[in-house]
Amino acid sequence: MVRNLSPAQKSRIKAALDQEEPQDGKEEFIAFLLKGPVYDKTDLDIIEENRKSIASWRTRG
Repeated sequence: MVRNLSPAQKSRIKAALDQEEPQDGKEEFIAFLLKGPVYDKTDLDIIEENRKSIASWRTRG
């Protein structure tokens, strides 16, 4: 189909394709991350406490 086009039409199509930004999904990935769960201070304190408990359990025996 492209082979039947005139050189001017081919150059217009090529220019239009070159202007389009490639879609790499970066914006979608950022939006996905921003919609994810967020830890607050209480959650981080619980995680830290659990890490300390596990570390002491591992070193005991």
